[in-house]
Amino acid sequence: MDLISYIVEPFQYGFLLRALAVAVITSITCPLVGVFVVTRGYGFMGDAMAHAILPGMAAALIAGLSPWIGMLPSALVFAFLVGFIVRKTGIQADAAIGIMFATLFALGILVMSLWGAQVTVSLEDILLGQLLAVTQSDILVTLGVASLTLLVFIGYFKGLMFVSFDPVGAEVAGIRVERVDYLLLALISVVVVVTIQAVGVVLVLAMLIAPAAAATLAAQRVVPTIGFGILFALIASIVGIYASYYWNLPSGASIAMASGLIFAIVALVRRRISRA
Repeated sequence: MDLISYIVEPFQYGFLLRALAVAVITSITCPLVGVFVVTRGYGFMGDAMAHAILPGMAAALIAGLSPWIGMLPSALVFAFLVGFIVRKTGIQADAAIGIMFATLFALGILVMSLWGAQVTVSLEDILLGQLLAVTQSDILVTLGVASLTLLVFIGYFKGLMFVSFDPVGAEVAGIRVERVDYLLLALISVVVVVTIQAVGVVLVLAMLIAPAAAATLAAQRVVPTIGFGILFALIASIVGIYASYYWNLPSGASIAMASGLIFAIVALVRRRISRA
C-alpha cells in the first residue's frame, strides 16, 4: 500500500468522516478554554465536571432522551455551585470542586443503581466515548455548541485574559471579576460536554488540558499559545483516529494517548532548548 492510499483509506467510510468532523470541532474548542483552565489552575475542574454530570446524563438516558439534554444542565449547575461555594464560604476552589465532584458523582451512581436497568447505553461508551458512532445530528449539535462557545469567547476574550492574569488589576479597572469567573466556568462546562462525546468521561481531561499545557511550553503570548494548542489537539485527534482504524484501538483512548505523547515531546524539546 502506498502512502496516499494509507492516508486516504480510512475516510472512505462515513462513520470515520463523521468521527473526524467531531474530533476537529473538539480540537478547536478545547484549547480556547484549556489555555485559561491551565492559567487559572482549574485542571481538576475539567475532570471533576466530567464525572459530576453523571446524574443528569443518567436521568436523561432513563427518560429515553439524548444524554446531551442532561449533561449540559448538570455541568452548568456543577460549575455555578462551585463558584458560589468559593465566593460565599471562602474555602479554596479545589476543596469546593472536590466536595461537589464527590456529591454529584455519588448521586449519579445512586440514580444508575436504582433505575439503571432502563439505560441501554453501555458504561464503556460513557467512560470512553462514542466517537466512531456519532451521527449527523451529533455533528450539528457539536458544531452549534462549539460555535456559540467561540462567539462568547471572542466577545469576552479581553476580559477573560485580564482576569486570568491580573484579577486584582481587573477589579480595579472596573471589570466585574465575579461575572467573568462565572463565564469561564460556563465555558468550561460547555467544552467538557462537547468533549465527552469524543473521548468520554474518563479521558476528557486529556483533550482539555494536555494540548493547552503543551502550548504554554511552546509559546509565551496568549494568542500564539491558543494557536499551538489547537494545532496540537488537531494532531492528537488525527493520529488517534488513524491508530484506532489501523490497530483496532479505542478511538477516545488513542486520542488521549496522542495528546499525552505530544505534551511529553514538547516538554522534552523545551528542556533541551533551555539547556542550550
